[in-house]
Amino acid sequence: MPCNLNFNQCNSFNNFPRPIFNCYQNFLSLLNQSGTTIINPVIESASIITEISSSQTILAGGNAIPSTTFSQGSAIFYDNNGTFTLIKGRYMISYNFGGIIASNGVSNYGIYLDGVLLPSSLSQVSGVAGENSNHSGSVFVEITAPTGAITIRNSNNLTQIINNGSISIQKII
Repeated sequence: MPCNLNFNQCNSFNNFPRPIFNCYQNFLSLLNQSGTTIINPVIESASIITEISSSQTILAGGNAIPSTTFSQGSAIFYDNNGTFTLIKGRYMISYNFGGIIASNGVSNYGIYLDGVLLPSSLSQVSGVAGENSNHSGSVFVEITAPTGAITIRNSNNLTQIINNGSISIQKII
């Protein structure tokens, strides 16, 4: 028996991400003489995966500049200069870098939203200058303005080197 505007049975196949009119809730609404209909929201998927495949020297406060390996959807824009522009929504942002510890014995990177460091995303490694370092960070971000600018930056006050790495951003909602 059809129960939604997709003209199919509720349990016949997956309708995600199209609106689904829930049969059980419609039945309860009918019994309660209510006109309430529950509709799942349409979610536009979007993601981008970028990589750094050759060594980069990043100035203090400078952006890591990866190249795009995969991109889908229209909610994430990349300017090929290290800035990702995200439209309103929730995102999962992750990065992994392999690099060299700076001359001050510290190497650190973080995710910035509109120029402000997201403290939970900061990755800091201490050690002997010139040794290898590995960094990773992840954070959920909610963009409440129409757009937000994301960068992954050298948070050290000295120049740092990244030998390889990746940045991925996925729109959750």
